[in-house]
Amino acid sequence: AAMRQLADASLMRLRNWDISEEQIKALAAGGEAKRTMTYRSPGGGVVLEKKAIAGMRFSPGETLYQFADVSSVWVLADVFEADIGLVKTGQKVKVAINAYPGKTFEGTIAYIYPTLSTATRTVPVRIELANPGGLLKPAMYADVDMAVGASGKVATVPVSAVIDSGTRQIVLVQKGEGRFEPREVKLGARNDDNVAIREGLNEGERVVVAANFLIDAESNLKAALGGFSDAATKPEQAPAKQVSHQATGTLDAIDAAAGTVTITHAPVASLKWPGMTMDFVLANQGLVANVKPGTHVAIEFVERKPGEWVITKIDGKH
Repeated sequence: AAMRQLADASLMRLRNWDISEEQIKALAAGGEAKRTMTYRSPGGGVVLEKKAIAGMRFSPGETLYQFADVSSVWVLADVFEADIGLVKTGQKVKVAINAYPGKTFEGTIAYIYPTLSTATRTVPVRIELANPGGLLKPAMYADVDMAVGASGKVATVPVSAVIDSGTRQIVLVQKGEGRFEPREVKLGARNDDNVAIREGLNEGERVVVAANFLIDAESNLKAALGGFSDAATKPEQAPAKQVSHQATGTLDAIDAAAGTVTITHAPVASLKWPGMTMDFVLANQGLVANVKPGTHVAIEFVERKPGEWVITKIDGKH
């Protein structure tokens, strides 16, 4: 009885080690004890990591091998926060791998992660796709093409046509005879070049696609658009005349993003200014298209509002 209990305990230990029933039966049929046994993987795949070496000791829970079934793989795609509402599980996607130019793989969105990266403002999306022939390797980079959006036609305008104050979006609609109407719109999906208009614009209307002024705040937006409204409703009212001033100096720097330049200028007699270095706003970016820092320049400028000096003309002298 004691030997039977010992045998049963040994069999239970083998089963706890996930030794297969076939191996246990072969061991019982052999009728003799063995010092070693072959431990078989519970699944098929490719060995990713091998820590075990002949003669080493190991403890329960210690990793000896890592393997994975790569007949199907996952692609983790980062989707921008603004676009995640257009992505659904079960959606078919196309995946392009840099290692195989011109070849695409079809996959399915299996899971949309519930968290967002605060650093990149993106949401991870898991895509499953078949890997025939093992072409796809772990850690490869991929580009994912997801077909999203409505299937019908939508009105679109170039991205440059939209004036975005941060709180609302405006387009300038051509009304004929040199008149333009500022109109608030609601935007939809966009790509690098165009943006869909969900509301506020009718098919066939013409809009301004580029402007020669910079608007960077809601207050400036109201002032600029107010000028369009005044011009349309009060054509007989002439704008206040601005006094133009001239100066010469050296162009020190150009800040294209802010639309400003830094100039060290000589004294300005009309303003009783001494020579100094200061920043000016550009009336439009084209004024410095052919001028580089370090160039001696002659400028004309006006005071658009208290303390804001705007260059209306600049000539480079090499």
